[in-house]
Amino acid sequence: MKRFIYLFTFLFTVSSSFLACKDAEKESVETDIIEEDMESTEYEEEMDEGFGSFDANNDSMLDETEFGEANTTSFSEWDEDQNSTLNDEEFYGSTFGMADANDDDMIDENEWNEGRNDYYADYAGEEDWDLFDKDEDGFLSSEEWNEGFADSDWFNEFDENDDLSLDNNEWNSGLFAGWDDNDDGFLDENEYDPSEINS
Repeated sequence: MKRFIYLFTFLFTVSSSFLACKDAEKESVETDIIEEDMESTEYEEEMDEGFGSFDANNDSMLDETEFGEANTTSFSEWDEDQNSTLNDEEFYGSTFGMADANDDDMIDENEWNEGRNDYYADYAGEEDWDLFDKDEDGFLSSEEWNEGFADSDWFNEFDENDDLSLDNNEWNSGLFAGWDDNDDGFLDENEYDPSEINS
């Protein structure tokens, strides 16, 4: 009888622990889903608020002047030495940060493909991964990234006056052109995407 009581007590304890773990696991998953929903909602609100603050004449479109006058903070974040211009190292260093989605200071092939689809498809094709990954370790370091893009036209297309540096106007103009998917000289809310300038 004592053995039965001990066995019953043991099984009850184990099953209670198991149920408690399952409840905790379920609660954790539900919390993750809620946090993801909140992050998504916050991101959408930031997007809407940003677009509205850029749209000076409230016509639900941004022209390049509106965009340039409102987009002042991001340039200074890219300008590491704060000399009011970007050189190619600052430009590619910041674009590396954009592509490095998980902030581990390396770019894997998935991050490469996502970034290529989003903003540098014109300057690096899918086949260029092998050319960039010099040591063939399956990751791109910032050095490999900079070297790989050094021979591209990415920086040069921003550099309108060919002085090997970008001022705020050139940077805004290049960014605007990159976002203007239909090349109509305006950005609508679908084209406007501040995630592409945050490093």
